[in-house]
Amino acid sequence: MTEGVTRAARNVFLASENLRGIMLMIVARLVFAGSDTFTKLASAGLPASEVVVLRNAVSLPIVMVLAWRLGGLRHFSAFRDRTVVTRSVLEGTGTLAFVAALPFVMLGQSTVILLTVPIILVALSAMIYREAVGWRRWTAIVIGFIGVILVAGPLSGRPSYYLLLTQFTAVAWAFRDLMTSRIVGRIPTATVSLVNTVVVGCLAVPGFLFQHWHGFGMQEMLYLLGSGGLVAFSNFLYIDALRTGAIAVVAPFRYSAALWATIAGFLVWGDVPDMFGVIGTLFIIGSGLYTFYRELELVKARRLQSQLSSPASPA
Repeated sequence: MTEGVTRAARNVFLASENLRGIMLMIVARLVFAGSDTFTKLASAGLPASEVVVLRNAVSLPIVMVLAWRLGGLRHFSAFRDRTVVTRSVLEGTGTLAFVAALPFVMLGQSTVILLTVPIILVALSAMIYREAVGWRRWTAIVIGFIGVILVAGPLSGRPSYYLLLTQFTAVAWAFRDLMTSRIVGRIPTATVSLVNTVVVGCLAVPGFLFQHWHGFGMQEMLYLLGSGGLVAFSNFLYIDALRTGAIAVVAPFRYSAALWATIAGFLVWGDVPDMFGVIGTLFIIGSGLYTFYRELELVKARRLQSQLSSPASPA
């Protein structure tokens, strides 16, 4: 089967595939919240680049075992695949920015900012692929970024400029998701996750030139073990979710991350979002959900138009 046929085939998904993708996405966001909690705890005493390197060092054996059990080790050519490697570089760049900001922001805040990724994806589609984006979706994009401003806290008198790093992460990960959807089906999810783990860890290594790496105690080690173990599974689940079902169906369920992160932030640090933060969160989620709704409506309209314009097949 040619690469073009493989890609075309991935545009058609069964209801069972979409349901599985939805469940994978919800579980992935729950596991991500756990990983981010441990990462935030570890980054309180360690520089971001050191945390990322050590976390990925913990993740690597787990990902390798998963890749081995699922047949992913037979596809080492993926380390030379430009799309897979570019996706991993974008992942790593965003991860470093995210971890650097994490000690200075609430976990719920940073997670909500990352929920702008789908909104950014629509804007990128318009700018890069010249996709027609009407005024409704542009309005949704603007409302989403008004939500970002509200979550960032300037109206409550407690602005967190570190959230600019988190917003940079959202942009990097929007590009990452574009790359993820373009990975051909012959490369297994386990292999993509393995390449991601290796590349992200290597990308953080030069950080020792700019940040003071130092030793850590038993408590930090436990945090890193928890973070690394959970991020290994969460990355695998997330990649698999995006490749199992249609993105327009599966991706909206990433918004469950806001719930999991808010619960984790409250249980561990006693974080409670203020009124502006709650309103901003609703703006972002509402904007994203409406964007996906419009995407589905446009797909249906194009499909109907194609059916009406195509000549009737002979009986």
